Order: sequence, then structure tokens, then C-alpha cells
Amino acid sequence: MPDKQTVVIKSQGDSINIMLDDKGDFEVIAETLRKKISDAKHFFEGVTANISFMGRSLSEDEANRLLAVVTTETTMKVTLVEAEEPSAASSQPLSKRPAAKITAAKKIKSTMVAPPNISYNESNTAYCNGGLRSGQSVKYGGSVVILGDVNPGSEVIAEGNVIVLGSLKGMAHAGVLGDSTCYVSALVLQPTQLRIANLITYVPPVPKGKKEPQKASIAYVKDGQVFVGPL
Repeated sequence: MPDKQTVVIKSQGDSINIMLDDKGDFEVIAETLRKKISDAKHFFEGVTANISFMGRSLSEDEANRLLAVVTTETTMKVTLVEAEEPSAASSQPLSKRPAAKITAAKKIKSTMVAPPNISYNESNTAYCNGGLRSGQSVKYGGSVVILGDVNPGSEVIAEGNVIVLGSLKGMAHAGVLGDSTCYVSALVLQPTQLRIANLITYVPPVPKGKKEPQKASIAYVKDGQVFVGPL
């Protein structure tokens, strides 16, 4: 029988935090979550919320399985999914896939005067003139601007921000050295996986038959969580 203490569900504003036992069997956890969500499905009807899986490192497959439990058992509209990154990932080397050609921008010594309601950060920036195909990778010790689409199977990894002037449907990791002030922005933000510093996030795919949201979006960290909003 599932142990209900292996899963604790808490609501916080527009977010639902699902605490998972870090030592329990994953199959037991998945079944416990299904039972708890099913028993309380009336609380989730018509709700739009971000979901955070906390307390346990999850692989991409495990996070997707738990997300499927939530979306199958309820009519909840999930806008963002966050999960703790597998601890082994930090020791893994960066992908060895071929890198697309990038050109580093020259740093201009100047003084920028911004309006009082606008903030800005100065960093080295690399520009990729053209989109990334599956298997291609861009890695840079600063911010990266992609002038095109980032397709599924490709990745952008940056110490600074990641900005895509097109559709982001591959993997993006901003602030790879742990800088949580970095952000990821795209004209269409539908990545297979999105990371900022040590936070890992999964954006639910657009349901079949529905059009992709055609609006520029930005993902950023606030209060230890990743949020996605319009630009």
C-alpha cells in the first residue's frame, strides 16, 4: 500500500509544491501521488498553477512521469514545471556535440544611461548568426544571443543570459556557474528543458491541435523558483 507520507502537497499562491521522499522507491512515490491527486481532484479543477517537485532529485523521465500523473488525474492547467536537478548531473561533463560557429562581440567601453524603471547588466556576449539544428551546441563564458531558432535536440549553455530571437525548442542553460540572476528569453519559449543556475525546469508542451503561443517570454528566478512571464 502506498505510504502517503512519501508525498506531501502544499499550495503556495499560484504554485503547487509537491514534496517527495528522497529515499523512497520511485514507483511507490508515483502511485502515492496518483492516489492523493485522485482523492483531492476537486481541489484542482479549473486551477492554473506552476508545479514544483521538491525534496528529491528527478531525472527528466521521472519528472515527466509525475507530471503525467497530475495532468491525467485532474483538469489542472500546468503553466510551468520545476524539479530538482539530479545530483549526478553536476559531475557530468558538458555535451561533446559539435558546436555551432559563434562570434564574440567586442566589449565597448561606454557609459549607459537607462530610464529609472529599467535595469541592465554588463557582460560579454556571443552572437550566433543562424539557428541551431539537432545535435548542435553553443557554449560560452558570457551571454549568448541566437539569431534564429533553437530546434529540438540542440542546446545553448551560457555563464550569462540566453536570448533567442526565434523559437526555443531545444535545451537552454543560463547562469551555468550558479548565477541565479541570469535569465532565458525567446520569441517562442517551448524548450525541452530549461535551466537557470542549479534550478531545472520543464515547460509543458503545447497540446496537439493548439497553436503555439506567439509572444515573447522570459524565464527568471525569484524566491528560489523559476517563473515564466511575457516580455
